[in-house]
Amino acid sequence: MQIEILAPAGNEQSFNAAVNAGANAIYLGLKEFSARGSAENFSLENLDFYLKKAHFFGVKIYIAVNTLIKNGELKDFFETVLKAYELGADAFIVQDMFLGKFLKEKIPGICLHLSTQAGVCNVLGAELAKRYGFSRVILARETSKEEIKKIAAIIETEGFVHGALCSSFSGHCYLSSFVGGLSGNRGYCKQPCRKYYTYSGNGFKSFSGYNLSLSDLCLASEVKSLEEACVSSFKIEGRMRSPEYVYEAVSVYSKAILGNFDEKEFSLLKRGFNRGHFTKGYYLPKSRDIISSKIQGNIGDFVGKAFSVVDGVAKVKTNEEFVKGDGFKCLYNGVEIDGGSFISQSGNVLSIGLKKAKVGSDVYITKDQKLADYVSGLKRIEKVKLVLYFKAGERAKADISFKNISFTVFSDEIFDKSESKPVSESEIKACFDKVGDYPISPETEISSIENVFVPKSLLNAFRRKCYAEIFGYAHNELLTERGLVSLSFVKDFTSSNSFIPNVICRKNIVIISDSCCVAFDDEKVVVKPYDYSDANKIFSFAESLKGEKYLYLPPFANTRDLEIFSNLAKSFDGVYIEGYYGLEFAEKLGIKFIAGTGLNVFNDVDVSYLKSNPLCAGYCYSKELSVAEISAFANKDGYRLSLGDVQVMDLIYCPFSFTCEKCNRGNMYTLTDEQGRQFKVRRYKISSCRFEVYNPFKLVSSPCSGGELYDFTASADEEIQSVLRAETLSERKAVYGEGRYTSGNLPKGVK
Repeated sequence: MQIEILAPAGNEQSFNAAVNAGANAIYLGLKEFSARGSAENFSLENLDFYLKKAHFFGVKIYIAVNTLIKNGELKDFFETVLKAYELGADAFIVQDMFLGKFLKEKIPGICLHLSTQAGVCNVLGAELAKRYGFSRVILARETSKEEIKKIAAIIETEGFVHGALCSSFSGHCYLSSFVGGLSGNRGYCKQPCRKYYTYSGNGFKSFSGYNLSLSDLCLASEVKSLEEACVSSFKIEGRMRSPEYVYEAVSVYSKAILGNFDEKEFSLLKRGFNRGHFTKGYYLPKSRDIISSKIQGNIGDFVGKAFSVVDGVAKVKTNEEFVKGDGFKCLYNGVEIDGGSFISQSGNVLSIGLKKAKVGSDVYITKDQKLADYVSGLKRIEKVKLVLYFKAGERAKADISFKNISFTVFSDEIFDKSESKPVSESEIKACFDKVGDYPISPETEISSIENVFVPKSLLNAFRRKCYAEIFGYAHNELLTERGLVSLSFVKDFTSSNSFIPNVICRKNIVIISDSCCVAFDDEKVVVKPYDYSDANKIFSFAESLKGEKYLYLPPFANTRDLEIFSNLAKSFDGVYIEGYYGLEFAEKLGIKFIAGTGLNVFNDVDVSYLKSNPLCAGYCYSKELSVAEISAFANKDGYRLSLGDVQVMDLIYCPFSFTCEKCNRGNMYTLTDEQGRQFKVRRYKISSCRFEVYNPFKLVSSPCSGGELYDFTASADEEIQSVLRAETLSERKAVYGEGRYTSGNLPKGVK
């Protein structure tokens, strides 16, 4: 199996670095609908050039249109995808499975890759993606080697092998939107997970640090293992990273695939970007180095220890030569204390401007100027042979060959016989030596030239035509196979989806944990256990409830979790699903489901597919939509999160470094940020422990005329009773008290 190396490109410089390093494919975003909205990105106006350049070198381009799409954006979204498809994009990365299904139905020739933010982590998610028309899934970063093998037997897989890790499951995080109003699911994450937090709770001593900040992933030493797991594409994270980061990562993983990786390669990778050293993340079970609690920014590669610090100048002994423009960081006892730049070097003594450095500090290089200059100066060139023919009374001809491609180009003009000054071979060769910005090195052969008059302007025009044909040949061949697609579906994007009406309870859905023994009448109740393995306790608790009972299925589940869910679900009326895999789970068991907020129902296309499913007993709107945006839906029979606890993160790693044998910490903790806000953290167990982070402020909104979703997972029993008795907004607010509640994203939504 040939492994694809997939490189990120946030701008032209990183695009060129990826091409020059030999990447097989590049993923990039456009100005809109990209999950890296802060990157420079590309435009539909310049995309044609970059597609031609990539295809000239045999590199594929995948367009990331992987944000959540609002109803008001659907027309622009479809037009953007359609235009990029017609320009020749090789594939599109999409987060919303329903939008992907719709695109595949309307543009059958389109190639779709399911974004990592769709959270495919088990075979059920893979089966659904394949059924919906996706050709590849980008694995959730939390997927283990054991699960990857099973998924790869169903559908082509792309896996992250290098770069930043999100703290929340598969990047599905609401912390940024609830703390700062900017959604990570929409490409504008403020990265609050990189801030300083303190964990506290019963059964352990509080500890502080960057406790939500994860180390960067590096699986370069696991390449053979990844091949055995049948990962088809090695994806490098980093559309916000530098060109030298892209170049070194592609180069090192190329070597690793060939079996040429050794420890010195880590140094090159660290210089690109390295947050608190590297981790193998979730690929291997129970990685204890996944959290970078002392460092949250780039520390680069180790240079040496400061042996002298005088007047803000630190001196370090080194055998390496450094130059002006190099940047450095200084750590003391593992904590970053300063950053500075190159001053001078005399022999093996390097002087750096580090005002806060101490003798004995560890010094790292974070900006390698020589590497940056080298990468920016590279230009990949393709050798091309041209055999030229000039004959009076005919068009000039060029037989062109490069790589395994051969074709012929004719001039637009017929050239006449020369009466006085025929064109010479030297003039032709001098003309064709001018390649401009085209990445080619021509070998020109004049096969025949018969007393022909060729004006310089027309000779230049012929040369330009030849080089344009060479540069765009592979790309144009792809376009001839693609053809045009009608725009008609953009005008009425739901007209072809027949709605199968469901009888949906228009009252409330209440989510509770099994520690709250509360009975509800005539409502849907979602049971969210602390320990899914304790079947007897769960069954007993469910029996104490009235109304329809649904088992909560979290966004992440492995094979062992699915077996536990299957055993439990038989005693419930249905399941409340927070991940796409839940659709397939319900289908296989033939039970009803409620689409939870984790599916991020964001538009009418999502609703239409859910309502057409006869097993759908209800759906919840995303908690990042405003009241106005929800009111604009064509179908308004979904449930709005209105009261209680707002879950903002799912943590699949252990905050306590998997010290399971000594763990007596209970199920609830507090995570306090630098502003003093206290986030509740809830532990639950399936085949292993998982953790949920809740917003510090309870959600309170006006009573909704439609369906309401109440989440009381992290609330006390008496609090639940009080809030449920409240019938007005003021009564609801009074339960929590001033300063303890929020209206969340309901007033304004997210950017």
